[in-house]
Amino acid sequence: MSAVFYENTASKGTVKSVYEHLDSLVDAVGTLRKEKIKDFIVTSPLPRHDIEEAIYGHERSPVRWFTLTGALFGAFMGFALCSITHLNWAMIIPGGKPLVSIPAFIVIMFESTVLWGCLFTLLGMIGLTRLPGTNLQVEVQDPRFSDDKFGLIVNNLTRKQAEKVTQILKDNHAMQVLNGYDYAKEEPPPPTNEDLEALGFEEDKINTDMLWKLGAVVTVMVFASIVGVKMTFEYVVSQQLDDCGYSYSEAAVAPSYQVNARRTDKCNAKGAEQ
Repeated sequence: MSAVFYENTASKGTVKSVYEHLDSLVDAVGTLRKEKIKDFIVTSPLPRHDIEEAIYGHERSPVRWFTLTGALFGAFMGFALCSITHLNWAMIIPGGKPLVSIPAFIVIMFESTVLWGCLFTLLGMIGLTRLPGTNLQVEVQDPRFSDDKFGLIVNNLTRKQAEKVTQILKDNHAMQVLNGYDYAKEEPPPPTNEDLEALGFEEDKINTDMLWKLGAVVTVMVFASIVGVKMTFEYVVSQQLDDCGYSYSEAAVAPSYQVNARRTDKCNAKGAEQ
Protein backbone atom coordinates (compact mmCIF):
# COMPACT_ATOMS: atom_id res chain seq x y z
CA MET A 1 0.00 0.00 0.00
CA SER A 2 1.34 3.37 -0.95
CA ALA A 3 1.57 5.87 1.88
CA VAL A 4 0.15 8.61 -0.31
CA PHE A 5 -3.26 6.87 -0.48
CA TYR A 6 -3.42 5.94 3.21
CA GLU A 7 -5.61 7.93 5.59
CA ASN A 8 -3.82 8.35 8.91
CA THR A 9 -6.77 8.24 11.31
CA ALA A 10 -8.13 6.61 14.48
CA SER A 11 -11.65 5.43 15.23
CA LYS A 12 -13.71 6.53 18.21
CA GLY A 13 -12.67 4.61 21.32
CA THR A 14 -9.25 3.77 19.86
CA VAL A 15 -5.85 5.28 20.53
CA LYS A 16 -3.15 4.71 17.93
CA SER A 17 0.54 5.31 18.54
CA VAL A 18 3.62 4.99 16.34
CA TYR A 19 7.04 4.18 17.79
CA GLU A 20 10.43 4.51 16.19
CA HIS A 21 12.42 2.56 18.79
CA LEU A 22 11.76 -0.93 20.13
CA ASP A 23 12.67 -0.18 23.76
CA SER A 24 10.10 2.63 23.93
CA LEU A 25 7.42 0.31 22.58
CA VAL A 26 8.28 -2.40 25.11
CA ASP A 27 8.14 0.13 27.97
CA ALA A 28 4.73 1.35 26.77
CA VAL A 29 3.37 -2.21 26.65
CA GLY A 30 4.67 -2.87 30.15
CA THR A 31 3.00 0.30 31.47
CA LEU A 32 -0.33 -0.68 29.89
CA ARG A 33 -0.18 -4.12 31.46
CA LYS A 34 0.48 -2.56 34.87
CA GLU A 35 -2.62 -0.42 34.37
CA LYS A 36 -4.64 -3.62 33.67
CA ILE A 37 -5.23 -2.61 30.03
CA LYS A 38 -5.12 -5.73 27.87
CA ASP A 39 -7.15 -4.88 24.76
CA PHE A 40 -4.33 -3.66 22.53
CA ILE A 41 -2.61 -4.67 19.29
CA VAL A 42 1.13 -4.47 18.66
CA THR A 43 2.47 -4.40 15.10
CA SER A 44 6.09 -4.82 14.10
CA PRO A 45 7.94 -4.95 10.76
CA LEU A 46 9.88 -7.99 12.01
CA PRO A 47 9.46 -10.61 14.77
CA ARG A 48 11.12 -9.75 18.08
CA HIS A 49 11.15 -11.83 21.25
CA ASP A 50 11.21 -8.65 23.32
CA ILE A 51 7.69 -7.81 22.15
CA GLU A 52 6.40 -11.32 22.86
CA GLU A 53 7.89 -11.20 26.36
CA ALA A 54 6.34 -7.80 27.02
CA ILE A 55 2.87 -8.87 25.83
CA TYR A 56 2.59 -12.40 27.16
CA GLY A 57 5.15 -12.49 29.95
CA HIS A 58 5.77 -16.09 30.98
CA GLU A 59 2.57 -17.43 29.42
CA ARG A 60 3.18 -20.45 27.21
CA SER A 61 1.95 -20.54 23.65
CA PRO A 62 -1.13 -22.73 23.08
CA VAL A 63 0.39 -23.87 19.78
CA ARG A 64 2.22 -26.60 21.70
CA TRP A 65 -1.08 -28.43 22.28
CA PHE A 66 -1.63 -28.55 18.51
CA THR A 67 1.87 -30.02 18.13
CA LEU A 68 1.23 -32.66 20.80
CA THR A 69 -2.11 -33.62 19.27
CA GLY A 70 -0.60 -33.92 15.80
CA ALA A 71 2.34 -35.97 17.10
CA LEU A 72 0.09 -38.49 18.89
CA PHE A 73 -2.21 -38.69 15.88
CA GLY A 74 0.77 -39.25 13.57
CA ALA A 75 2.25 -42.00 15.75
CA PHE A 76 -1.08 -43.82 15.85
CA MET A 77 -1.64 -43.42 12.10
CA GLY A 78 1.89 -44.62 11.28
CA PHE A 79 1.49 -47.76 13.40
CA ALA A 80 -2.01 -48.40 12.03
CA LEU A 81 -0.82 -48.01 8.42
CA CYS A 82 1.97 -50.57 8.85
CA SER A 83 -0.14 -53.01 10.85
CA ILE A 84 -3.21 -53.00 8.58
CA THR A 85 -1.07 -53.20 5.45
CA HIS A 86 0.91 -56.14 6.82
CA LEU A 87 -2.21 -57.99 7.98
CA ASN A 88 -3.94 -57.58 4.60
CA TRP A 89 -0.87 -58.55 2.54
CA ALA A 90 0.84 -60.99 4.85
CA MET A 91 4.23 -62.40 3.91
CA ILE A 92 5.80 -65.66 4.97
CA ILE A 93 8.25 -64.62 7.69
CA PRO A 94 10.65 -67.34 8.92
CA GLY A 95 11.50 -67.88 12.54
CA GLY A 96 7.99 -67.39 13.90
CA LYS A 97 8.21 -63.59 13.89
CA PRO A 98 4.87 -61.75 14.38
CA LEU A 99 3.18 -59.89 11.54
CA VAL A 100 2.56 -56.84 13.74
CA SER A 101 5.94 -55.91 15.21
CA ILE A 102 6.53 -52.64 17.02
CA PRO A 103 10.36 -52.59 16.56
CA ALA A 104 9.97 -53.00 12.80
CA PHE A 105 7.40 -50.19 12.58
CA ILE A 106 9.23 -47.62 14.74
CA VAL A 107 10.80 -45.85 11.73
CA ILE A 108 7.42 -45.28 10.04
CA MET A 109 5.87 -44.24 13.37
CA PHE A 110 8.65 -41.70 13.94
CA GLU A 111 8.38 -40.18 10.48
CA SER A 112 4.59 -39.99 10.72
CA THR A 113 4.86 -38.37 14.16
CA VAL A 114 7.14 -35.62 12.82
CA LEU A 115 5.01 -35.07 9.70
CA TRP A 116 1.65 -34.72 11.46
CA GLY A 117 3.18 -32.76 14.34
CA CYS A 118 4.49 -30.17 11.86
CA LEU A 119 1.18 -30.01 9.97
CA PHE A 120 -0.87 -29.53 13.15
CA THR A 121 1.59 -26.88 14.35
CA LEU A 122 1.16 -24.97 11.09
CA LEU A 123 -2.64 -25.17 11.30
CA GLY A 124 -2.60 -24.06 14.92
CA MET A 125 -0.35 -21.10 14.18
CA ILE A 126 -2.52 -19.99 11.25
CA GLY A 127 -5.69 -20.32 13.31
CA LEU A 128 -4.43 -18.54 16.43
CA THR A 129 -2.88 -15.69 14.46
CA ARG A 130 -6.09 -15.33 12.42
CA LEU A 131 -4.35 -15.52 9.07
CA PRO A 132 -4.91 -14.39 6.41
CA GLY A 133 -5.30 -10.90 7.81
CA THR A 134 -8.36 -9.57 6.02
CA ASN A 135 -10.71 -6.81 7.18
CA LEU A 136 -8.12 -5.31 9.50
CA GLN A 137 -9.07 -2.19 11.39
CA VAL A 138 -7.89 1.01 9.78
CA GLU A 139 -5.32 1.79 12.49
CA VAL A 140 -3.41 -1.44 11.80
CA GLN A 141 -3.21 -0.81 8.06
CA ASP A 142 -0.58 1.90 8.46
CA PRO A 143 2.12 1.09 5.84
CA ARG A 144 4.84 2.32 8.20
CA PHE A 145 4.23 -0.75 10.38
CA SER A 146 5.52 -3.02 7.60
CA ASP A 147 8.49 -0.77 6.85
CA ASP A 148 10.51 0.41 9.85
CA LYS A 149 8.08 1.60 12.55
CA PHE A 150 6.29 -0.11 15.45
CA GLY A 151 2.61 0.35 16.21
CA LEU A 152 0.60 0.13 19.42
CA ILE A 153 -3.18 0.37 19.08
CA VAL A 154 -5.44 0.33 22.16
CA ASN A 155 -9.13 -0.43 21.60
CA ASN A 156 -12.47 -0.20 23.44
CA LEU A 157 -11.65 2.81 25.60
CA THR A 158 -13.94 5.33 27.22
CA ARG A 159 -13.13 9.00 26.81
CA LYS A 160 -11.44 9.16 30.21
CA GLN A 161 -9.46 5.98 29.56
CA ALA A 162 -8.44 7.25 26.12
CA GLU A 163 -7.02 10.43 27.63
CA LYS A 164 -5.09 8.41 30.21
CA VAL A 165 -3.73 6.00 27.60
CA THR A 166 -2.76 8.90 25.34
CA GLN A 167 -0.68 10.41 28.12
CA ILE A 168 0.94 7.04 28.89
CA LEU A 169 1.95 6.56 25.25
CA LYS A 170 3.32 10.08 25.01
CA ASP A 171 5.33 9.59 28.21
CA ASN A 172 6.94 6.55 26.59
CA HIS A 173 8.27 8.63 23.70
CA ALA A 174 5.78 7.79 20.95
CA MET A 175 6.57 9.70 17.78
CA GLN A 176 2.83 10.05 17.06
CA VAL A 177 -0.34 9.47 19.11
CA LEU A 178 -3.88 9.70 17.72
CA ASN A 179 -6.85 9.74 20.10
CA GLY A 180 -10.01 8.66 18.31
CA TYR A 181 -12.22 10.94 20.41
CA ASP A 182 -10.17 14.04 19.62
CA TYR A 183 -9.80 13.03 16.01
CA ALA A 184 -13.56 12.70 15.56
CA LYS A 185 -14.20 16.31 16.64
CA GLU A 186 -12.78 17.89 13.54
CA GLU A 187 -11.64 16.54 10.26
CA PRO A 188 -8.06 17.60 9.60
CA PRO A 189 -7.09 18.62 6.09
CA PRO A 190 -5.53 15.93 3.91
CA PRO A 191 -1.80 15.59 4.55
CA THR A 192 0.66 16.96 2.06
CA ASN A 193 3.81 15.19 0.90
CA GLU A 194 5.85 17.25 3.40
CA ASP A 195 3.58 16.13 6.24
CA LEU A 196 3.89 12.51 5.20
CA GLU A 197 7.68 12.73 5.07
CA ALA A 198 7.73 14.30 8.54
CA LEU A 199 5.65 11.39 9.88
CA GLY A 200 8.06 8.85 8.44
CA PHE A 201 6.19 7.85 5.28
CA GLU A 202 8.25 7.05 2.23
CA GLU A 203 7.21 6.78 -1.38
CA ASP A 204 7.16 3.31 -2.88
CA LYS A 205 10.26 2.80 -4.99
CA ILE A 206 11.02 -0.32 -6.98
CA ASN A 207 14.70 -1.19 -7.13
CA THR A 208 15.11 -2.63 -10.63
CA ASP A 209 18.92 -2.67 -10.52
CA MET A 210 18.97 -5.68 -8.21
CA LEU A 211 16.54 -7.55 -10.46
CA TRP A 212 18.73 -6.95 -13.50
CA LYS A 213 21.84 -8.08 -11.62
CA LEU A 214 20.13 -11.20 -10.31
CA GLY A 215 18.81 -12.05 -13.77
CA ALA A 216 22.25 -11.61 -15.32
CA VAL A 217 23.91 -13.83 -12.70
CA VAL A 218 21.31 -16.58 -13.14
CA THR A 219 21.63 -16.43 -16.93
CA VAL A 220 25.42 -16.70 -16.79
CA MET A 221 25.22 -19.62 -14.34
CA VAL A 222 22.71 -21.50 -16.49
CA PHE A 223 24.73 -20.90 -19.67
CA ALA A 224 27.97 -21.95 -17.94
CA SER A 225 26.31 -25.11 -16.62
CA ILE A 226 25.02 -26.10 -20.05
CA VAL A 227 28.37 -25.45 -21.72
CA GLY A 228 30.27 -27.20 -18.92
CA VAL A 229 28.10 -30.31 -19.06
CA LYS A 230 28.38 -30.47 -22.86
CA MET A 231 32.16 -30.08 -22.79
CA THR A 232 32.52 -32.70 -20.08
CA PHE A 233 30.42 -35.13 -22.04
CA GLU A 234 32.23 -34.44 -25.31
CA TYR A 235 35.75 -34.86 -23.89
CA VAL A 236 35.17 -37.52 -21.22
CA VAL A 237 32.00 -39.58 -21.52
CA SER A 238 31.76 -39.68 -25.31
CA GLN A 239 35.39 -40.77 -25.57
CA GLN A 240 34.77 -43.64 -23.16
CA LEU A 241 31.65 -44.67 -25.07
CA ASP A 242 33.56 -44.56 -28.34
CA ASP A 243 36.31 -46.74 -26.90
CA CYS A 244 33.72 -49.32 -25.87
CA GLY A 245 32.02 -49.33 -29.27
CA TYR A 246 28.83 -47.41 -28.52
CA SER A 247 27.18 -45.54 -31.39
CA TYR A 248 26.93 -42.10 -29.82
CA SER A 249 27.23 -40.44 -33.25
CA GLU A 250 23.88 -42.00 -34.25
CA ALA A 251 22.14 -40.32 -31.30
CA ALA A 252 21.68 -43.61 -29.48
CA VAL A 253 23.80 -44.89 -26.62
CA ALA A 254 23.68 -48.53 -27.56
CA PRO A 255 26.45 -51.02 -28.45
CA SER A 256 26.96 -51.85 -32.11
CA TYR A 257 27.85 -55.51 -31.88
CA GLN A 258 27.80 -56.06 -35.66
CA VAL A 259 30.17 -53.21 -36.53
CA ASN A 260 32.40 -52.85 -33.48
CA ALA A 261 32.25 -56.33 -31.98
CA ARG A 262 36.01 -56.52 -31.45
CA ARG A 263 36.23 -53.10 -29.77
CA THR A 264 33.29 -53.98 -27.50
CA ASP A 265 34.86 -57.26 -26.47
CA LYS A 266 38.13 -55.46 -25.84
CA CYS A 267 36.36 -52.86 -23.63
CA ASN A 268 34.54 -55.58 -21.67
CA ALA A 269 37.77 -57.47 -21.15
CA LYS A 270 39.48 -54.28 -19.97
CA GLY A 271 36.65 -53.61 -17.51
CA ALA A 272 36.84 -57.16 -16.19
CA GLU A 273 40.58 -56.86 -15.60
CA GLN A 274 40.02 -53.62 -13.62
